[in-house]
Amino acid sequence: MRLLAFTKPFGPIDPARLAETVASVGADGVDLVVREGQTVSPADPGGIAVVAAELQRRGLTLDVVTTDLLDADADAERIIAACGESGVPLMRVGFYRYDPAAGYRRQLAQSRAALSRLAAVAARHGVRLAVQLHHGTIHPSASLALALAGDLDDVRFYADPGNQAKEGSEAWALNVDLLGDRMACMGVKNAVWRSTADGWVCEWQPFADGGVVPWPEIVPGLRARGYAGVLSLHVHYPAADPVAAVRRDIDHLRGLLG
Repeated sequence: MRLLAFTKPFGPIDPARLAETVASVGADGVDLVVREGQTVSPADPGGIAVVAAELQRRGLTLDVVTTDLLDADADAERIIAACGESGVPLMRVGFYRYDPAAGYRRQLAQSRAALSRLAAVAARHGVRLAVQLHHGTIHPSASLALALAGDLDDVRFYADPGNQAKEGSEAWALNVDLLGDRMACMGVKNAVWRSTADGWVCEWQPFADGGVVPWPEIVPGLRARGYAGVLSLHVHYPAADPVAAVRRDIDHLRGLLG
């Protein structure tokens, strides 16, 4: 399994510095976030190729591009085309948020139609889409993500046991079994539940410090099941030195891999 650095905590640094940073933390490659305030913005997707070239110079790879795309529009065409031209194999789509007032079945139909249009654009450019399991959406679990994809067989999935600590809890082994060979990436992070004056809250936690997600069980379990895909290390917790935080967590993950 290869380890990716999720670039969100690094902010809007230039492509060369990003590549140097990723090399310094010991990652094998990158899960590049394309958003405002990041190295590459949706308005300038040409930056994806620049990042890919800088990574390649350092023996690193651009394995995943994470976006907020939800439907086939002009932004989607430009960003997906840039991914295809840069040889990016997997692009994570945005979040199909759950609105209780709209109702699940209506949202499912609308979201699946939008995902289908987006998948058609991706197919033209030789890129596969991935839906992340994420709280606050209609796809917080493996079973619900599969329901969203329906008969869109080319859509892949981005598992995330850390997100499921907040919502969408399913046994990690069940998730892996359900997603099968359509699981293209797994997000790696941890969380803890804490009692506060406002009640119990789930907060992100340094991966190296443990938490409610049983990573010492999951990582060897993935290997035993033959998973050879990528693991994307996320740092969402506050850190005075984000680079040091990512390095520490990646070192811990490598230790679990043995």
